[in-house]
Amino acid sequence: MLAATLAATMIGAAVVAPVSAAVAAAPTDGLLVDYRFDQTTGASVSNLATGSSFGAASVENANDTQWADGGLTFTGGAKGSAGNWVRLPQNLLVGEEAATITTEVKIDQSMKDSFNFLWNIGNDGNQSYFFTSVRDSARSAITTGSGGGEVNARSTINLDADRWYSLTTVLDGTKDTLSFYIDGALAATAQTALTPASLTDQSLNTIGRSPWPDPLFKGAVSSFRVYDRALSATEVATVSDTDAQQHAAALAGYAERSLAQLDDPIAVTDSVTTLPDAGGAVTWSTTDPSASIGADGRTLTLTQPAAGEPSRDVALTATAEVRGVKATRQITARVQPAAAATDPYGYLMVHFIEDAQGYAEKIYLDISRGNDAEQWDPLNGGKPILASALGTTGVRDPYITRNPETGTYYIIATDLRVFGGDRGANGCVEWCYWSSQGSTKLVVWQSDDLVTWSAPRQLDVAPPAPRLGMAWAPEATWVPDFDGNGNGSFVVYWSSKVYDQGAAQPGYSRILWGSTSDFTQASYAYGGVFVDDGGETIDTTLIQHDGKTYRITKDNAQGKGIYMDATTSATWWKSGTAWTRVQERIGASWAGGNAGGVEGPAGFKRNDADQWYLYVDVIPTVGYKPMTTNDLDAGFSVLQSPDYYMPPHTKHGGILDLTRAEYDRVRAADAVAAVKADLGSTEVRTGADVQAALPKTAEVTTAYGRGVSSLPVEWDTSGVDASQAGSYVVTGTVRSIGANDNDWVGRDGSVAYNAPDRTPRSTTAIIVTATVVVTGTTPSPTSSPTASPTVSPTSSPTVSPTASQTSSPTVSPTVSPTSSPTATASPTATASPTATSTPTATATPTVTAGPTATATTAPAVRPLATLSASTVERGGTVRVTISGLQAGEQVSAELHSEPVRITGIPAADAAGRVAFDVRVPADFAAGAHTVIVTGADATVIARLPLTVVAKGTLAATGAQPALGAGLLGAFLLVGGGIAWSLRSRRRVN
Repeated sequence: MLAATLAATMIGAAVVAPVSAAVAAAPTDGLLVDYRFDQTTGASVSNLATGSSFGAASVENANDTQWADGGLTFTGGAKGSAGNWVRLPQNLLVGEEAATITTEVKIDQSMKDSFNFLWNIGNDGNQSYFFTSVRDSARSAITTGSGGGEVNARSTINLDADRWYSLTTVLDGTKDTLSFYIDGALAATAQTALTPASLTDQSLNTIGRSPWPDPLFKGAVSSFRVYDRALSATEVATVSDTDAQQHAAALAGYAERSLAQLDDPIAVTDSVTTLPDAGGAVTWSTTDPSASIGADGRTLTLTQPAAGEPSRDVALTATAEVRGVKATRQITARVQPAAAATDPYGYLMVHFIEDAQGYAEKIYLDISRGNDAEQWDPLNGGKPILASALGTTGVRDPYITRNPETGTYYIIATDLRVFGGDRGANGCVEWCYWSSQGSTKLVVWQSDDLVTWSAPRQLDVAPPAPRLGMAWAPEATWVPDFDGNGNGSFVVYWSSKVYDQGAAQPGYSRILWGSTSDFTQASYAYGGVFVDDGGETIDTTLIQHDGKTYRITKDNAQGKGIYMDATTSATWWKSGTAWTRVQERIGASWAGGNAGGVEGPAGFKRNDADQWYLYVDVIPTVGYKPMTTNDLDAGFSVLQSPDYYMPPHTKHGGILDLTRAEYDRVRAADAVAAVKADLGSTEVRTGADVQAALPKTAEVTTAYGRGVSSLPVEWDTSGVDASQAGSYVVTGTVRSIGANDNDWVGRDGSVAYNAPDRTPRSTTAIIVTATVVVTGTTPSPTSSPTASPTVSPTSSPTVSPTASQTSSPTVSPTVSPTSSPTATASPTATASPTATSTPTATATPTVTAGPTATATTAPAVRPLATLSASTVERGGTVRVTISGLQAGEQVSAELHSEPVRITGIPAADAAGRVAFDVRVPADFAAGAHTVIVTGADATVIARLPLTVVAKGTLAATGAQPALGAGLLGAFLLVGGGIAWSLRSRRRVN
């Protein structure tokens, strides 16, 4: 930690004090260059690395005024301007297999939304380079294939301007990883086979200058080091602590400013509230016995006054810590009375995420933190809620709305998969193909409660003529008296390229409209043109207030960017409506002044004030940034709020106003695990309704520290024979928001867009179990069911002799005798059902003596298969456990999509159980895969979904899902190749 010499002082309302632990020196082993920019004059910076063959760095366009506050000030400006930058020695990392680059840096506000390179290893071309950028979410990347080939270690942290940071990049060729650290803490990791040696031309290495025509870096740098090895995490932290010492006073000031920008009092509108953290710098505490702060230092839990009662105050202490320097401030939380169930309260946002490294074009939902319109929490742990196996199998630009007459909610979205989808051919590929020969169908989901959503369907919005090239970014507005006869309808509008009559190629994109009451083909009617400005227009959204309709659209032809028009017409969708221009180039400042760099506007009004928000999507990957206004006729300006929070890369969507009851319902359904995975035993008489007897609900732990809720359970009782006495283990799906179909898999585990037999499934459902004990007697059958047939040794599959050691998962050689017994030629007598006087709660059905004391044989139980985790890193291991086999039965398994035989699987033990480890190859493709387990008779026992991610991802993000008392969300009761719990019985071709 930082050893500073500051004495504790009172600065304004905050008490500031340093942490006084000793700081170790920065490591010197492998140090190639060590530049300290602490001089006060000159253009040459000496290399302080002992024994290095590399010389000084030189400041281009230097003057002595640039040396200030213990660092070099970079003045910025256009690339060819008189702005300064640093020329580093050539060939710094030529031939090296690993490297670490550390920078102590302070960025200017302009760098947060401008393309920039903080440093670059490479040359003046933009084909091969290695760099760090501080634009938006800070990142490091390396490429030998220009921008399209960049491997990014992208953090989720937006750096604050005018604050000193330690940024470190570690490229480790032995682990094939690129890691990015902020202030000594790991912020991002990516998998890559590229090394410094991949950059053969290192003729122009720089600080502050990009090989692209980007602006020069603006800010300050006080130290810069390059190592020819990968520093450990501990060493990286040491570098950060060492460099922080020279900025102790500045960091103390920043800690104080972090506290000063907090509201006092803070309005608390919910019983569980996430308090502001000033970008991660602030934690909270309280001594008030009526309130508590969670272990995260941010979650405030208390009891609100009842509706109609006065507000009450709770005393809190805010503590800001910035690289070892702490400051504290006393702040009041003003707790508002609870809202009534029908009161407007909170907001729900639908959106998608763009990820070039994976299939993320699905439906995501975020919810506001209480009634705060400026802070958002991802639902379902940030994982998707819905996915489409229809059409292109991708969804983008979603929108959410409700029918006020029926109360039905709808999500509508573009049918488009950019990453991994159909790219076209014959000279018209990607965006040419997608916009001229793309889908004209919208993907539609509906729900009665915002928790459980229907299967997707498609609505084709194209008329018989003219021909449309695509249908993108649909939105819809309810019109209560659409036809003039009191009948309401949605006016739905979207962008399409339109083919002129007889034309081989489409014309420009314009906004079209249609009407529907329920987003079905039966109620749909094409309307016509809504927006035609004579050039490319896309992405229209509407805000209505005081009898006026404000239409916000993206222009891609005339330099207007996102612009807003207004009308007082009640039939605003009809051609001939008069519109008045209100504003142009909305949000351009978020893209460095580039009006074309933002799109996908999403607007909504606060439910408690005349304030409106407009989110603009900074393309291609940054995502939504906020605009606001208190007067729509005056236009929007950038929202300046230290409390604003939205997860990075949240892209193009829509916002739905909620009531308090709707808000609470969604929060209660955002579950992370079952409180009890096993719901115990249920006893029924033969012939009884098993479903009716099982528990209707299960208690679950909810996300964000919001306690425990009770959710419905959907039981699968297909394996229970209620006419036969015995014990049966059944599985149930908890109807959380994560139980919706948010993924799909095709034949043999394929996730290709054109895979046959695409079957929807959930990868995030919470599974519980129960034991059904059927008691009573039934007439003795003429021929009793028997246990699973004896497996002959000759019918068992043998291990593939051609499986290579490097490409195939292998079974861990340290399997204990209890989990991997030696195979027997045939099942032993203990595997067969036996008569007992009382039922037992085992997975194997047992025969219970009835009133006539005549024993009957229960049907054989289907095998039960589990994975120890649903997500695994490349090179990692997961365990497969199977019960309900015949003693000695030999199973086989393969890891798909690219079939890889799993070797060394032991035979089932005397209890019919086997467990084995699957080690994923280090070079295995990331994405959705399936472990397919086959029985001795060659029938499929289980298909277990498994997501493979880059090495280091789980350690960096904590993404490993909770198993819920040892049970995976992919807990399957299977037989005959059918998955009975998670996999839906719908199939799409």
